[in-house]
Amino acid sequence: MLAQAAKCEGYDVLVIDCFADVDTFRYAEKIVRIDSLSIPNLTSALAELANYKITAVVYGSGFESHVESLYFLQTRFHIMGNSPAVFERVQNKREFFTTLDYLKIPYPETHFSFPIDHSKNWLSKPLKGQGGVGINSQKMDIYWQHFCDGKSGSVLFLANGKKAVVIGFNSQWTHGDFLFSGISNFSYLSDFQKKHIQSWLQSVVKYFDLRGLNSLDFLHTENDIFVLEINPRPSASLQNYELPLFKAHLTLNLESTHTSDFSAYQIIYASHSLIIPQNFHWPENCQDFPQDGAIIPKNQPICSIIERSSKSKIALKKLKINTKQLEENLRMNQASVNKLTQPLVQELITNAAKLRVGIEVLDNGCTIIDAGINHTGGLEAGRIIAEICLGGMGTVTISHSQYTTNWPLSVNVHTGNPVLGCLGSQYAGWSLSHEKYYALGSGPARAMATKQKDGQTIPVEEIYQELAYHDEGDTATLVIENDAVPPLAIVEKVAEACGISPGKLTIIVTPTSSLAGGVQVVARVLEVAMHKAHALHFPLENIVDGSGSAPLCPPHPNFVKAMGRTNDAILFAGQVHLFVKGSDEAAEKLANELPSSTSKDYGKPFAEIFKACNYDFFKIDAMLFSPASVIVTAVDSGKSFRAGKLDNALLDLSFGA
Repeated sequence: MLAQAAKCEGYDVLVIDCFADVDTFRYAEKIVRIDSLSIPNLTSALAELANYKITAVVYGSGFESHVESLYFLQTRFHIMGNSPAVFERVQNKREFFTTLDYLKIPYPETHFSFPIDHSKNWLSKPLKGQGGVGINSQKMDIYWQHFCDGKSGSVLFLANGKKAVVIGFNSQWTHGDFLFSGISNFSYLSDFQKKHIQSWLQSVVKYFDLRGLNSLDFLHTENDIFVLEINPRPSASLQNYELPLFKAHLTLNLESTHTSDFSAYQIIYASHSLIIPQNFHWPENCQDFPQDGAIIPKNQPICSIIERSSKSKIALKKLKINTKQLEENLRMNQASVNKLTQPLVQELITNAAKLRVGIEVLDNGCTIIDAGINHTGGLEAGRIIAEICLGGMGTVTISHSQYTTNWPLSVNVHTGNPVLGCLGSQYAGWSLSHEKYYALGSGPARAMATKQKDGQTIPVEEIYQELAYHDEGDTATLVIENDAVPPLAIVEKVAEACGISPGKLTIIVTPTSSLAGGVQVVARVLEVAMHKAHALHFPLENIVDGSGSAPLCPPHPNFVKAMGRTNDAILFAGQVHLFVKGSDEAAEKLANELPSSTSKDYGKPFAEIFKACNYDFFKIDAMLFSPASVIVTAVDSGKSFRAGKLDNALLDLSFGA
C-alpha cells in the first residue's frame, strides 16, 4: 500500500517487509523480506540497501510490538510521521485512556486488572497489538474492556501537531469476532456525531503532538460514540481515497480532501490451510497477493480486493461478488496435502518428549514416529496425528460436551475441503502387506502413490482418478494403525510408490489400543460420512464444507475391543453436519440415507458384529460405517435436513459403563 502510494506520487521506493507480496515488486526498486521487525532483522535488511541513498523512512503496521525498532531507525534516518516517542505514548494504553478521561472523550469501560463486576461482558485485549489480533486470547500482557454493541468505524486524518484535517470517515468490518477484515470510505455517522469526533481529534492531536497520517477507531450507535484506539501511522483506509496522501504524510499539507468515488477494501482470509497454486490468475482488482506456492495457514490473510463505484451499495455488492468468486477459484485449485502437513509432522518430532512419542530413523533413512507401541502417545499426539491424516486441510480439537450421557470428552473435526481432506488424505485406503504384516495406510502419502498398469502410471487407489487429484512433493507422510513398526519391505514399497527416497518418508504408527490411536480413529467421524456419501453416489463436488464430532472412547488392551469402541463412538454417537450444493430433494435424500442405523447390521457393539462375521471386514454391511446422526444443509436454499439419532445405551454397552 505504502509502496504503491509513494511510487504513484513520484518517489523512488525501497521496501523492507515481512510479506513481500508479488505486487509490491511493481513499485519498489528493491525489496528485502524479513521474518519480523526486530532490530537484528532490520540491521541485516539495511545492509542489503547500503548502496542506496535513503532520504527518509515511512513506517507502516507491525511496530506496535517493536517500538524499540523505531528508535533504532531514528538513530540512522529521518523518520516521517510520528516520532517513536509519540508512537510509544499513543500505544501506551494506560496513558491513552487516562488522556481520554482528561479530555472528556468517551470510551468503553477499561481496567488494567481483572474487573470485579462479573455481570458485564469483558474483552481481554493485548497491551501491544493491532487490527483486533489477540482479543480474548488470554495472554499475560492484557487489559480488560467492556464489550459495547455498535458499528465499527474510523476516521482518517492528517495532523501537524496542532490541528487535524479530516480526510474521511469510514465503516469497518471484521473476520470472525474482532480481526480487521475490511473498510469503506463511507459511514453511517450523523453530521452531529462527525462534529463531535472532529473536536476530539483537535484535542488529541495537540495533546500527543500527532503528525502525518493517523486514524482513530471507534464504535458508534445512533446516540453514542466510544473511542477505541489511535493508529499513529498510515492506515489501510488511505487506499480508499484517490488523493496525494503519501506526499501529504511527508509535507503535512493536504490541498484537497475531496474524493469522487465510493470505495471498499476487503482482506480475504484463508478458511483452511492452502498453498497458492502455480500461475494462479489473480483478478485485476486484487492486490497484496502472495508468491506462487506460498503456504497460507488457516485464518491468515491471502490477499485483498478493492472496489470503486459512484454508489456505495454498488461498491459493496461488487466487493461481495468478487470476493466469493476468488475464494471459489482458490478452493478449486487444490493444495498439496503433503506440504501442508509438514509443519504438523515437524511439531511431533520437535516436541516428541512433550507429546510422549518416539522417534526412530531406520537403516534406510525412513523416520518412524511411535505413538503408542513403546511410547505412551497421549491425546494431544493423537489430535495432531488426526490433523496430519486430514492432510493439513482441517482442524481437530478435543473438548468436553454434554451430548452423551456418560462420555463428555469429545473429538471435533472441521474441514473447509472435506472431499480432499477426508477422501483424498484421511481415508485408510492403501492396503499394505508383507508376509504376516498387514496394515491400511492413511494420510497424505496416499495422494502421491502411483503404480504402473498397462504401461501407464496411475494412482495406487482408484479414488484419486475420480477426485482428479495427484500430489507431488519432496516428502511424504503415511499413518498406519498397527501395534508394530512396518518391515523395511513395506517402507521401501511406500517410498517407491511415492517417488521419493525412504529418507524423505515419515511413517506414523498408532495402535488402536493407545490413546493417540483412539483419537485419530474417532476423528474419522466426518470421513466415514464422506465415504458413505461417495458410496451412495452423491456428487462429491456438491459437498462444500463439513464438520463432525464423536465421544472419545476409553482405550482397551484387546485389539478387537479397542477397535470396536472406536467404531462404536462414531456408529452410536457420531454427529456430522454437511453443507451441500444442489436441490433440496438431493440433500434430504442424503440425510435420510447417511446414518448408521440404516444398515441391516446396526444394533450391536461392533466387536460382537466383527466376531459374528469371523473377523472378516468384508462380511459386514458397508453401509454400517457412518455416523449416528446427521444434518445436511442445502446451501442454495438454506434448508437443513436431519436424520438418525444417538444411542447412549449401546454406547455404554460398548464403552463398558
